Amino acid sequence: MNLFPRRLLAPLLVFSFLICACGFQLRGASLLPESMARVNLQAADMNSVMVDKLEAELARSGVELSSDAAAATTVLTILSDTADERVLSVSALGEPQEYELFHTVVFTMNTATGTVLEPVSVTLTRDYFFDEQDILGKSEDAVFLQDALAEDLARLIVRRAALALRAQGR
Repeated sequence: MNLFPRRLLAPLLVFSFLICACGFQLRGASLLPESMARVNLQAADMNSVMVDKLEAELARSGVELSSDAAAATTVLTILSDTADERVLSVSALGEPQEYELFHTVVFTMNTATGTVLEPVSVTLTRDYFFDEQDILGKSEDAVFLQDALAEDLARLIVRRAALALRAQGR
């Protein structure tokens, strides 16, 4: 018994060719400019969640992380990395019902030819509801959302850095 009919082979091959020809690419590693081949990442807290996520995103994009700024093609400096939460709404009894998590990163980027990005501030927020019946869930939700914010910020920083380098033709 033939599991794959031959009459479907030709349309599948044509579809595959068209997808490849148009430049379609699965989401994942982004193509970064050559000037981001070796990046030196600097931050006041090199053990923060955001820095870990940024290192992982750079590695996933094919960047070699360099511990020596002189040997790197690009120096990415995290000037500020702040994450916190605030109460958005309270119940009639004055107990928090809704929280907003926010994560702000200020970064700059330099290459051997000069500054590519002046200090850029990026803030992402997420809000979530507090369930009085599930106190443990509140802290788990907050940790999960802070981790997701850090991951989104890391992707955003890498994209913004790549776009700035392409815009300057480096």
